[in-house]
Order: sequence, then C-alpha cells, then structure tokens
Amino acid sequence: MPYPAGLLRVNSMMDLTKAEQMLGLRKPPQSSCTPLAQIYTVLGESSDSLPKHKLDMSKDRDDPLNGRTAWLHSLTGALIVFNCWGMANAFGLFQAYFERYYLPPGTSPSSISWIGSTQLALVFGLGVPVGRLVDQGYFRFVFHSGSVIMLLGIFCTAWCKTLWSLWLVQGLITGLGMGMVFCAGIVALMTWFDERKLGAAMAVGAAGSCIGGIVYIVVARHFLLTHGFPTTMRVLGAISAAALIPPNLVFRVRGQRNKLKARRQHATSSNIMRGFVSPAYLLAAAGMFFAFLGVYFGFVYMVSFASTELKLSDDASINLLIYMLAANLPGRFLPALISDKCIGPLNTILPSIFLSAGCIALWMALGDSGNERGPLTVVACFYGFVSAGIQVLYAPTVYTFCLVSAPRSSSSLTMSEREANQIATDCMGMKAGVIFSALGLACLIGTPIGGALVKYRTARGMERPYLGAQVFAMCSLLLGGCLLLASRVARIGWQAKRA
Repeated sequence: MPYPAGLLRVNSMMDLTKAEQMLGLRKPPQSSCTPLAQIYTVLGESSDSLPKHKLDMSKDRDDPLNGRTAWLHSLTGALIVFNCWGMANAFGLFQAYFERYYLPPGTSPSSISWIGSTQLALVFGLGVPVGRLVDQGYFRFVFHSGSVIMLLGIFCTAWCKTLWSLWLVQGLITGLGMGMVFCAGIVALMTWFDERKLGAAMAVGAAGSCIGGIVYIVVARHFLLTHGFPTTMRVLGAISAAALIPPNLVFRVRGQRNKLKARRQHATSSNIMRGFVSPAYLLAAAGMFFAFLGVYFGFVYMVSFASTELKLSDDASINLLIYMLAANLPGRFLPALISDKCIGPLNTILPSIFLSAGCIALWMALGDSGNERGPLTVVACFYGFVSAGIQVLYAPTVYTFCLVSAPRSSSSLTMSEREANQIATDCMGMKAGVIFSALGLACLIGTPIGGALVKYRTARGMERPYLGAQVFAMCSLLLGGCLLLASRVARIGWQAKRA
C-alpha cells in the first residue's frame, strides 16, 4: 500500500519491513529451528564455511537423539555384537577342541590361544584407523567392507588344518573384519544417544554377545561331533551372513550427511591433542587396558581347567561355559539400568571390576580336586554375571571421556544449538579409537600370558598349574579398577556425584 510522504522514513527495504511489522501490517517471521550459521558457529566454524549446496536439516529433526531410529540401531546393533562377540566368546570351545583333537598332540595352549587373542584384539584394536575413517565420513565403506572380510574369513577357516593357517584366517582375517564392523558400529551407535540413555542402548546391543556365544557354542558342539570342523565353520558362516544383513541395511552415523564438511574442517591437530592430554582420559585408558588384560581369562580357560584338572567330560566342560554366558545375559541389563538411572557408567563399572577380581580369587580358593564341580559352576555363573558390567559399560565409560563439547559463545543457547553442541565432539571416533586400541592390545596379550603361565607350571611339575595365571588375571583386574578410580578422582574429585 502507498504511504503518505513523511509518515515513515525508510532508507532500505529492511527498514520498510520493520516499519510494517511495527504497524501490524506484516507478521514477524517465526523460525522453529536455529539458523544454519549459528549451528556452524557452535561447531567451531564460521558462517563463511557453509557448504554451497543446500543442506537438508529435516533429517536430524525426524531422527532425534534417543528416538525410534536410535533404538532401531540399538536392536540391530545386537546382531553386530551377536556376530563379533558371539564368535569370540565361543573360542573357549575351539581352544579345547584344537588342543585335544584337531592339532597335533603337544601343541602349546599358549600358542593356540594366540588365535583367539588375535581375533579378540582386532575387534577392539582397529579403533584408531576405523574411528578416523568414520570421522571422515567413510562409515558405510568401512562397515560393508568389514562384513565381507569377516564372512570370507569364517568360510575360509574350513580349509585350515595347521596352527599357522588357523591363526592367519580365523585369527587375523576374521578378526580384521570383526574389528571393522564392531568399531564402526559402536562409534555410529554413540551418535544416536546421549549419556542418559547410552547405557541402556548398549545393554540391548550387548545382549547379542551372550545369545551369540550360546548359539555358536551349541551349534559348534553339535556339528563338530557329527560332521567335523569344515562343515561346522560353513554352518557358522551361514549364521553370521544372515545376522549381518539387517545391520548393513540400517546402520549409519547420525547427522553425518549434514556435518561431513564441518567435521573434516574441525578435526585440526590442536583439537585432537587437547582431548588426549587430559589426565583423566589417560588414566581411563590405562585402567581399561589392565581390566581387559584379565577379564577374558575365565571365559577362555575355565573350560580347559574343568577338563584337564577336574577331569570333567567334554559336555560337562562346555556346559560350564554355556552357564557362564547365560548368567552373563541378565548381568548386562542391571548395571546398565543403574548407570543410566542413578550413578553413571564410570561409577558403575568400578564395582563390576573389583567383584570380577573377587570371583577369580574364589576360583583360586577352590583348588583342583575332583569334587569341586558344583562350587566351580557357582563361581563360573557369578563371574559371568559380574563381569558383564565391564563388558557392557566400557563403551558408555569411554563415551563420557570422548564427549567434549565445543566452547559456548553465549549462555543462552537454543535447543538446536545445544543438540549440535552435544554431537559436535572433538573427533569422537579418534578418541574412542585410542582407548579401543588399548583394549585390543590387552586382549591380544592377556590370554597368551595366562596360557604361558599355565605351561610354565605344568612343565615343571608344579601343583595347581593354573594358579599363576589366576593370580595374574586377578591382579590385572585390581590394577585396572584402581586406575579407573584415579581417573574418576581426576575428573570430578571425591564428590558423591554422577560420573
């Protein structure tokens, strides 16, 4: 409409628009989301670094933190853990089978355990390169390639007949695929949940470890006795292939489509080093290393202990591992609920570590007489239950040390800005990958050290051959717990608060 001369003095179209809004002739614009430039500011970038193409922000609004898509990732993540950790948990069965039936007599248990420890180490140990690739936007490439490599390794194990070939294929190649799938999946899952829900999400996903271990053990035990080793590995490969289909269709990194360019520009060397020099972070990495150095000794060697020292039958020894994994399943949910609802992952994982060390001490106290089958079953079940807290809470604990928000420019941030600030971590994949690599190194050398200690005492005719290895596992857990306690003190002090 025309305005009388002199009524409104406008020097630009912007002034004209403001004048019409003051007179009530035009409604002020209402934006339901934070401008893209502000979000880039929270991420540590200037508005000049915006991509030239139009960014689709509706995807993150449709897929919020802790939403339906997030829990779908958690459910399909159980299939990832089913494959990676189910196969690793079942290696105790293969350890006993290789030692007694498949490999030449006299093959060292420590040498055989390198197969399982290499596989287990690579599940964690690829954290640094995989985390870096995920940060750079190559999640799908890493995840799909790892699935193919993992299946190739399982099927090719059927043709292995010597120790070195088993280590190369079942340990190295299969473990390489497992590490690519698992590390990429865990980093991706972290982007879908905040600290209050990540423990429960990990508990749902980690349930696949116990179920997978039981399924693989039962299937392997049946087919090893009736059809032999090659057929067994082909059947296990078919199960793995079926279980990997849903995760490969569902999994992706939340928001990476929109923030890929920002992540690449934000990952400067100063930002990376700032998170790594934290005393709490370094103590947490060391504590995780020593905890995982001893936690898997019971899962690998309790079967051979029951078979060689207690003279139990093969079925009774394998049932001991099944009972341990069955008790491990509920033990994954209770610590996760306590962590999410009450005290946080770091406060919850500490009692699990010290209780696991106590269970190893009880195992030592049982001795090796033939009438200890019942007490050993009880100790095995209790160890499976309490050690589950370590296995399910290590990722949420790592998450608390990796999630370092970008500096706030203002105290009045909107909800979208807070959400962007929460997701914009200083190279989460890289920082989590360093701790995962420490866990991988611990898993690589932990069980072989235990096997070497068993061989040392056996070769010298000493009583209780497993005693030295049990002491080693117990001391490793105790030291890991003390270092994690020190990391908690370095992070928040001695206050009774969530951590």
